[in-house]
Amino acid sequence: MAYGEHGGGMRARAVCCSVVAATVVLTGCAAEESDPGTQPSRTPPTLAVPASPLPEESALEAYRGMWNVVVEGSHEGAVGHPDLELYASGQALELTTAMLRGVVATGQPVMSPEVVDVTDGASVSVEDCIDDSAWTVQEQTADTTGESGQRVVTATVVAHGGRWLVDDLWLEDYGSC
Repeated sequence: MAYGEHGGGMRARAVCCSVVAATVVLTGCAAEESDPGTQPSRTPPTLAVPASPLPEESALEAYRGMWNVVVEGSHEGAVGHPDLELYASGQALELTTAMLRGVVATGQPVMSPEVVDVTDGASVSVEDCIDDSAWTVQEQTADTTGESGQRVVTATVVAHGGRWLVDDLWLEDYGSC
């Protein structure tokens, strides 16, 4: 066997072995990628759409928010409060604005509002038994009665352009609940 023939045969075997090795590696990689049994499935993530709050929840949030603004304003001795419009409209806005007439109060009322009716998902009736005995006026004026205790409060909360606002607010006599 001549030198050229032997060397050529070695090169041919080396090339052949390289081609076989490359084929095995590529085939193995392709098999791994296409074999769903060995690879965890890749599912695109799903975005959870937040659920819209129920009318009852939105109405109670508006009711509580309105009272929080009234109490905060009373602690400051405010005359009206610009944030009331975020939670109240109509008669309820007029009444709560009138409550904030510069009189300073301390403490806060105890509330326990409950939804009593929902109409067409756009109007919610709320009933509460507010105890305002711990929410006291610092200085009595001719406009303050000095009465405190428990009383029934009813409210109608309505949807207005994507927001919920207390539209009607009625305060019953003390001792009504």
